[in-house]
Amino acid sequence: MTASAELTMSIADQLFAIEQIKQVKSKYAYSADRHRWDDFASVFAPDAVFDESDFPNPLQPYTKDPVPSTVSDYFKQSAEKAEWPLVGRDAILAAHVDLPDDHVMVHHIMDPYIVLTSDSTATARFRFESYHWFPVGRPVKYMHNIGAYHETYVRLDDGNWYIHTFKLERQRVECV
Repeated sequence: MTASAELTMSIADQLFAIEQIKQVKSKYAYSADRHRWDDFASVFAPDAVFDESDFPNPLQPYTKDPVPSTVSDYFKQSAEKAEWPLVGRDAILAAHVDLPDDHVMVHHIMDPYIVLTSDSTATARFRFESYHWFPVGRPVKYMHNIGAYHETYVRLDDGNWYIHTFKLERQRVECV
């Protein structure tokens, strides 16, 4: 943690703010995995900027071999449907709310690195793994992502912390 001229909170309040930010990220993952989209959207600031455009070429599990073209074409077509970044809580919700219930996800969030930059702003990096099982009939059955979330947080007038900017960095994507 680095000191800032704009940071006037006590050490105890700083630690509490960091814990609150961890709780926001936990709510993000838990609500996404359970398709609770209103809860998911509620972790974002009203004017949040959300960017999941980073998508490296998917590989076959445990190899450096590319996936079949039917799989890579499916992801290219899916990516073209969104205009990145999404801006605003409502746009973030709209992009997720139609995800089929039989698209199962499990997110593991770890290794938080959070720096308070003022009494009401912070930067954060969380490493992650996510597992996705796609609905029957899709060219992709399973996807495993490994990477990091790069985010900024803001504490609004209600006293709560929210994700303000969200940038997903996938280091490896494996698909079947």
